[in-house]
This record gives sequence, C-alpha cells and structure tokens, in this order.
Amino acid sequence: MELSYWLSRWNKGNTGFHMENGYPGLSIHWPSLPIRQNPVVLIPLAGKSVDIQWIADRARKVICVEISDVAIKQFYNQHEMEYTTTRFASFDIYHSQNIEFWCGDFMKLPQKKMGDVDLIYDKASIVALPKNMRQSYSNKIISLSSAYTKILMHLLSYNQSEMNGPPFSVDPDEIKQMFSEIFDIQILQKNSLKIQNFEKFLNRGLKSDLIEYLLLLSGRKPI
Repeated sequence: MELSYWLSRWNKGNTGFHMENGYPGLSIHWPSLPIRQNPVVLIPLAGKSVDIQWIADRARKVICVEISDVAIKQFYNQHEMEYTTTRFASFDIYHSQNIEFWCGDFMKLPQKKMGDVDLIYDKASIVALPKNMRQSYSNKIISLSSAYTKILMHLLSYNQSEMNGPPFSVDPDEIKQMFSEIFDIQILQKNSLKIQNFEKFLNRGLKSDLIEYLLLLSGRKPI
C-alpha cells in the first residue's frame, strides 16, 4: 500500500485495524521470550497501539516507527505524556520518557542510528503490506537485526480470494521463505478465529475462518 493510503486513513479516523485493548498474545508469551531484561524494542508501523506502553513498562527503550503524526500525537495525548521533537534526515522524532517515535517511511529508517535492538515486535505490520512489498519489508527488518535480535511476529492467514487486504493473508510458509536463511522460526501460538466474530470482514466478503499465528524468529547466523 502507498504511504498516502495510511495517512488518509489516520486523517479520516478510519482506523478499524486498531486494537483498543492490545494484543493478548503479547502478555502471554512475553515472560518466556529469550531476551534480556530491560530490552531495546523496535516496533515497525506502530500506529498508536496500547502495546507500546505495555512494552515500555518492561523495556529500557521502545523505538516506534509510524508514518502518521496524527497517530503519534493521539498516542501521547491518550497516555497524557508530554514530548519533545527533533529531526533527523526525513524523520520527525518524538521523545517522551523511554518511548521514541520516528515519524516517516519505515523503509528509510537509518540503521546506524538505531543501534542494536533486542526485539522487533511486528504486530500485524507485515500483513498490512501487499505481497509485492513484503520482500522489501523483510529485507529491511533483517538489516535492522543483529545476530542476537529476536522478532515477534503476528500474522493472519485466510482465503485471500475472498477478501482484498489489508490485512493481507500471510502464513508461516511465506515467512520461512523470507527469513529462514537467517532465523530459526517457531510457532508460539496458532488460533482459529471464527469469521462470525469479525463483522467488518464478513461485510468485505470473507466467508472462511481466519488463522492467527504468533511467531518467534531467533537469529542463528551473523548478519
């Protein structure tokens, strides 16, 4: 999807993809993640997810990347947090406590400014992208990883012929094609979600159930 698509949705308040209560799989699996205490966490395509604050309470630093300043300001307002801003290259950078938002195109994120990150949290970010953009996205994720970086990745898989994305259907086999040369891939959770509980998807033509996955990618080769 073009960046203008997501900017338009945030500007119009068309954010049905936002999970008001966060993703429950995060709190379930966080205690067993093979990462150090007080990690540095990178969140691509972050939106205003409540997961950001949940992670920040358990992390040394959270670096979020989001194209929409509307989403970023809504996040800070909802959490009653003051912030300062700086600028680097094409990014406006919002700073507050241990949360940093880089406002701009994730694909242009400067790796040298990020430093080493312990965890990349992809909360339905890759499923926001059509197939022709997912390889470039995965390459960017790999470039931001070290041999010690773990990736927590949330996917949705369904019959793509029944509904246009986003979210797009991405299954673990596709992730293996893109990441398995560098990462070991483990399925932490697999859930069948009844389509009757997703009226917005029913209205868009989806008839079959969704499969929800949570994957853990652990680096096994130097990058």
